[in-house]
Amino acid sequence: MQIWKVILTTNNVDAAEESLSHAGAGAVFITASGNQTHIEAYFHTQPDLNYLEEILPLHQNLTTEILPPLDWVSHSQTGLPVINQPPFFIFEKQNRPEHPNGLINIELHAGRAFGSGHHETTRGCLIMLDKLLKRTNPKHILDLGCGSGILAIALAKATHRKIQASDIDPEAVAMTLKNSGLNHVRQLVQVYESDGFNRLEKDHKPYDLIVANILTGTLKRLANDLTKNLSPPQYPNTGGNLVLSGILNTQQQQIVSTMRQFGLRLQEKVILEEWTTLCFRR
Repeated sequence: MQIWKVILTTNNVDAAEESLSHAGAGAVFITASGNQTHIEAYFHTQPDLNYLEEILPLHQNLTTEILPPLDWVSHSQTGLPVINQPPFFIFEKQNRPEHPNGLINIELHAGRAFGSGHHETTRGCLIMLDKLLKRTNPKHILDLGCGSGILAIALAKATHRKIQASDIDPEAVAMTLKNSGLNHVRQLVQVYESDGFNRLEKDHKPYDLIVANILTGTLKRLANDLTKNLSPPQYPNTGGNLVLSGILNTQQQQIVSTMRQFGLRLQEKVILEEWTTLCFRR
């Protein structure tokens, strides 16, 4: 598959990631450094460089390159080390544990979907979910923007409940299906190709727990829908919990303020390097 990579630096990361998403970027990777943020965006079709020049605010060093027809995500993840994030242990086939380790083992193949568990945003979600599942017992769970399916699989194995997972990218849907079968939770993980909530099964709404590891701009855009589909916390150990990641440390206050407008309160945060994972509750 042909892939186009767009590279730029900016000091307005929120507007830049939202513009790239609207321009059709399939994935956006952000690295913060001081006041400047380095962004790499990947497109499945050739982007219009002149259009990007117009819509990207306060950008610098905008370049684009054509990558050879190679599965770049799989290629870059070949030989990744295991992720030992108790109670979860994530590995590729060649690193499968030879002996029982007492952890929740997840074998993962990312393919062209994103979410290997090696990024701080995914690890932050795993840490937060472990904390949350020790004090709550959610019955209706959604992984919104599931990527390779790592969080949906982790939730299925940890709770033994049915998990809904969705992604706007059909390749992510296919990879989540493959990985859930690989991890013997195919009967528990229901996967949908959906932009937001519009194609999800209505019978499962509202959700006791929603986890969304996606772009900050998308989280803000979906704030109302996330709130409407989150169940009220009628009892201390049941629903109404929302875990959000994909948030730079410099963006966390924006998300907290946005969610507060919709009646959600910040309960806990996990910070790993420049990335923040937040847990909200009604």
